Amino acid sequence: MRTAVRAATRLTVDAARGAQRVRWAHAWPVVLRQTGTGRVHLVHAAGGPLGGDELGLDVEVGAGAAVAVRSAGATLVQPGAEAGAGVPARWAVTARVGAGGRLDWAPEPTVVADGAALESVLRVELAAGAGATLREIVVLGRHGQQGGRHTGALEVAVGGVPLLAHSTVLDGADPALCGPAGTAGARAVGTLVWAGLPSPPPGRGEGTDVRWAWTLLDGPGAVLLAVGSPAGVTRVLDAAGPPPAAVAAERIAQGPPAVVPAASGAGAWSGPG
Repeated sequence: MRTAVRAATRLTVDAARGAQRVRWAHAWPVVLRQTGTGRVHLVHAAGGPLGGDELGLDVEVGAGAAVAVRSAGATLVQPGAEAGAGVPARWAVTARVGAGGRLDWAPEPTVVADGAALESVLRVELAAGAGATLREIVVLGRHGQQGGRHTGALEVAVGGVPLLAHSTVLDGADPALCGPAGTAGARAVGTLVWAGLPSPPPGRGEGTDVRWAWTLLDGPGAVLLAVGSPAGVTRVLDAAGPPPAAVAAERIAQGPPAVVPAASGAGAWSGPG
């Protein structure tokens, strides 16, 4: 009998004394792998999550530091068995970014399979002068499936002032949510937020497989929403790209980084900022 998994992983990035250092303490199955001086990949070591699992990630980016968070592949949410049957999986991410810091959050899509349910929260707090780009794509079902249920919350504050509070509810088995007033039969919904950064010019568009629109926020930022096929939504978000000010999150090391030995389940890597 499988029991539900509860795990929380912590990632800390700082830029003290002119060198950027990345430290982490991960809890299986939320595993981190550093893939560059300013880049970390999430690895779901056991697949899933499954119904009943409660997983979390806490990110702390210090003043003047920058990090890009990616994932090694798409996240597939599946229904739980026995005690987890009919119970949603939960995924909570909290990020804090210090003054002058940058966070580029862009994991691969989350796929909610038939019969599965996911409740997710992404909460980001930016200090004055900090910036973040936040990208998420949710896909209802694998190919040929109608998909499960996804309830997502996205909250962003800049300098202690709320910038965005956005909720998304998708359900491949709910005619109302899949109807003309909802996704109109589309399988994918994508969100891209620029927070604490110069806003792009407002715009909107529609193609054969996707609809999208930018909305300027009441503060330093904007949000892009795209609804359509998985390929169409990905294409729109890729075309939007990160703003120039966020490219710092993809810093290239000027020399070989220094690897600091650490105990199992934790790690640290420091290199030029």
